[in-house]
Amino acid sequence: MFEKLTELISSGEYKEALFEFQEEFFHIDERTPSEAARLCVLTATLWEQLEDSVAEFDTIAQGLVYDPKNYELFYMLGFLYMNLNADQAYLCFKMALMYCDDDGDRQVIQDSIESLKATRAMRVRGTSVMILSYNDLDIMKECIKSVEESLPKDSFEIVVVDNASTQEGVVEYLRAKKEEADYPFKLIINSDNLGFSAGCNIGAAACDPDNDIFFLNNDAVLMPGSLFYLKMALYENRNVGAVSALSNSASIQEIPAESFGQKDGDGGLKWHKALGFEKALEVFRNYATTKVVPARNPYIRTFRLTGFALLVSRAALLAVSEEGKVFDEFFSPAYFEDDDLSMRIARAGFEQYVCKNSLIYHNGGGGFMGDNSLMDKGREKFKEKWGFDVWAYSLPWLEAADKAIEIAKEKKGHIRIADFTCGFGVTGSYIKDQVPTAFVAGICRTSFEAGIARNLVDDVAHGEMNTIRLPWEGHSFDVVLADTSVVSRGRIAECLNEGGISITQEDFE
Repeated sequence: MFEKLTELISSGEYKEALFEFQEEFFHIDERTPSEAARLCVLTATLWEQLEDSVAEFDTIAQGLVYDPKNYELFYMLGFLYMNLNADQAYLCFKMALMYCDDDGDRQVIQDSIESLKATRAMRVRGTSVMILSYNDLDIMKECIKSVEESLPKDSFEIVVVDNASTQEGVVEYLRAKKEEADYPFKLIINSDNLGFSAGCNIGAAACDPDNDIFFLNNDAVLMPGSLFYLKMALYENRNVGAVSALSNSASIQEIPAESFGQKDGDGGLKWHKALGFEKALEVFRNYATTKVVPARNPYIRTFRLTGFALLVSRAALLAVSEEGKVFDEFFSPAYFEDDDLSMRIARAGFEQYVCKNSLIYHNGGGGFMGDNSLMDKGREKFKEKWGFDVWAYSLPWLEAADKAIEIAKEKKGHIRIADFTCGFGVTGSYIKDQVPTAFVAGICRTSFEAGIARNLVDDVAHGEMNTIRLPWEGHSFDVVLADTSVVSRGRIAECLNEGGISITQEDFE
């Protein structure tokens, strides 16, 4: 198969190989998935020889859509990262080794791994998957199975804390799983439901102290590759403290029902609840097939992550844990403990990402879900502890952001934006997710806001909006976002260049 293309690449006849590749590629969708992935391996090799790293990356990503377990593609991806990010290269090589069934190639991959481990640059830790269990036996079986299939067995452990499940068979299943597991599996069974914070803290204390911790609800199911891409995000740079995934049910990380070809039902009934677990999981898996692959600009910077599937670095855990406890039990039994943890991670200076190429199904509804009184109490507890309502900072100013994005695209991404509504930076982050080349400067009211926003936008200043001496050259911004009840027209004009555009609340009244 593809003998001519292989021969042309091997003999260094790259121009002829390009013509042959184009002919083969035209019919790629007529091939089986494994054949299509093999063609992508050859094509990526061709791009490597032609020193086109962008085309090589794109081809690897396409190949992993056809075959998410192709070890050659993971190995090539690792080599792309070798001199860019040793940690990410190591993670790719480990996945290649996990999927490789050729003894000769396994040795080559292992040698590459050992070479990386011998350098001081590599710092990847193992992962403790800490699952808080409460009922949902059938979903939990899928949850644990999905973890087992996600990473090499020498790179993770599972720690389960059962929060006094009442469903028949849950504890028996967990005990049997502990006995049969061929990897470290720790089980703690609580006699009472201690709530989310206390349950997770018990589990965190039982985790390997050298590992990062992946806090995972037992009603969540990983898609193939999702945990790998979360780890790639966590090791994007040394400042990343926590990452999480997109999901069908995860507050601000939620994929709209329409993306799945579904509609939420009357009375707030979520589409996945209406379909039932098995059918909803099938729909979610079909959607994820083309999404959980290598991607450019795959991260959304945030200050707030949902706790249903939260990967936290050991460095961040050490920085924010109080008396050895990761979650503040002030928020027991449930709600807003994840917002509180995210705020502490942000205050410690760590970056946090939503990983767009990691998708995790979340069923929701177990534990304390659906108790609105607990939600309200948790929100009030957050206000009491931090002095503000986190919901007031969580959503971007969509109308203004979308208008700025439209302008940015007209300018082909070369745009400077001053945001006087910055807050914690979510509007700027939203804009930069859509237009990565945009420069967004946030003007915050307080140093507290600026301390959070600096990890979401490009630059920040803080002070009284109309009198602060801005650190940027005057008349240097293409767009200014502002609330004219707070910011004067004169201040806006000082920032705008000739032909610049102001976007204010008055535009949408």
